[in-house]
Amino acid sequence: MVDGTHTPSGNYPAHARAQVIDLETAADRLVAKLPGTRRRTENLAREAGSSVLMMAMEAGDQVQEHSAPGVVSIHVMRGHATVTAEGEAFSLRPGQLALLQPGVRHDVRAESQSVLVLVVSGG
Repeated sequence: MVDGTHTPSGNYPAHARAQVIDLETAADRLVAKLPGTRRRTENLAREAGSSVLMMAMEAGDQVQEHSAPGVVSIHVMRGHATVTAEGEAFSLRPGQLALLQPGVRHDVRAESQSVLVLVVSGG
């Protein structure tokens, strides 16, 4: 049963039980930091086995194959990315999401400058 009095103690913009994260502002901030690098990542929220990250990638950048112990969702906000999981490539555009079960080995490649929101839950 969920304790309705819990106040977040993890990494959040504010320690409040309900909050809004402006993804467009966070994306603009990360893209502005990209020149001279291949990738920028920001942890937007983390608590109790769940993490919300944003990643900005230059075209051609690739996150090498890896797995996570929890469910992974990869949402493309901007650009075009390819997620390869268990030998199958998924071409993702803005508004599309890849959902991977725990332990699925995958990599991510930016086909153009891209901004992704990644959520890892559990594990």
